[in-house]
Amino acid sequence: MVGSGTGGPQLPNESGEPDKPTGKPRVKSFSCTACGASVTLRYPGASMSVVCDSCHSVIDVTDENYTILTKYYAKTGAYKPIIPLGTRGKLKDRTWEVIGYIVRSDVKSSYSWEEFLLFNPYYGYRWLVQDHGHWNFVRTIKEKPDEIAGTSWAQLGEKRYKVFNRGQAEVTYVLGEFYWRVVVGSRVYATDYICPPEMLSYEKDDNEVVWSIAEYVQARVIADAFKITIPMQYAIGVGPNQPAPITQSWQTIKLWWMVFLAVLTCAQIALAGMCLNATAFQSNYPFTPNTKATDLTTQVFTLEKGSANVKIVFEAPVDNSWFYVGGELVNDTDGTSYPFEQTVEFYSGSDSDGYWSEGAKSSSLLISAVPAGKYYLNLDTESGDYKDLTPNSFTLTVQRDVTMYANYFLCLFFVSVMPAFVWMMSRQTEVSRWSNSDFSPYPSIPTVSSSSS
Repeated sequence: MVGSGTGGPQLPNESGEPDKPTGKPRVKSFSCTACGASVTLRYPGASMSVVCDSCHSVIDVTDENYTILTKYYAKTGAYKPIIPLGTRGKLKDRTWEVIGYIVRSDVKSSYSWEEFLLFNPYYGYRWLVQDHGHWNFVRTIKEKPDEIAGTSWAQLGEKRYKVFNRGQAEVTYVLGEFYWRVVVGSRVYATDYICPPEMLSYEKDDNEVVWSIAEYVQARVIADAFKITIPMQYAIGVGPNQPAPITQSWQTIKLWWMVFLAVLTCAQIALAGMCLNATAFQSNYPFTPNTKATDLTTQVFTLEKGSANVKIVFEAPVDNSWFYVGGELVNDTDGTSYPFEQTVEFYSGSDSDGYWSEGAKSSSLLISAVPAGKYYLNLDTESGDYKDLTPNSFTLTVQRDVTMYANYFLCLFFVSVMPAFVWMMSRQTEVSRWSNSDFSPYPSIPTVSSSSS
């Protein structure tokens, strides 16, 4: 899980209005009562505790005797903040100074993340949270979001946030000064909800409940703001509330694709309703197996409607053999001809897997845009050797203005290529996003327990 970054009690001055100027705060120094090292307090009066850089003891600066709250003498270099304490940077059109640094981790796993406490004497406190290369700018809020009972959603204003993770987070490392008495080992119960690019977080300890809202920030923006010259950590995977342009594109493309599909389907239904689907001619003709017959001419028939397609269907009693027809559709008035060839094949048998078959005893062809008028067919037939069925004849059917679906499905295919590609890319992005969530909507993807704040 990703931490919200509040790290403590409700922040002071979260009304949204700037504080009245108090003048430039005076830096105060004193000796650590645990190890004697010099400790610098950047914002006396605003901070309640400070961590000694030397022995990492947490000191109560509201007590004139600088009481040691906790002792942490291990001089470890395991954590080194990428933004040094005292660094100033401009985010959201305001200048912030980094005054505190916390590392928190999930109680049930080794998953951890970093939190930087920012301070501006006019605007109060904010947090920067860094989780495996993903950054969030965090502020606490006074509004209490609605956790929708029986669902995995929370609502704040007009926005709905989907639950991403729940868990218990623990402070494992501290550095700098804070507006509350931070203690290594302190824990909070937390729930994170996401609606990219925002994350809504709930934290509860023995004393209070704190809600915060985080906004995703690109690492390069952080680097530019705080003049970070060393390489930033490479972002691993997709952040919980990281904006995904491909997902946003899919939402737009999906809408237009559905509109086009509706228009295309309505057009197909309308065209189908206007088709005649009439039988213009039908007759049976004898044939002899293994014999080639030529110069078979049908009687003249009429094709109605100005210009429409013609479907010619051949049916033959083939069985493990074939029947071939070559011919032309001829206009009886001006002699215009439309040549064609068609084969009817059907084979069947059985093997170790059982019965099988291939082909059919009928076959058809389509001639497009044939003008109305009087027509006849010239046919040549040929057949293979197959069972002698009685009668040995084939059926010829001519249909006029039949409903066609090939163009509909062809258009549907081409217009769906890009949406399908974008959908696959979007789904892959979302699967990656939710792979570290305990509430993944992709049940086939194994979830990995991570940390919360």
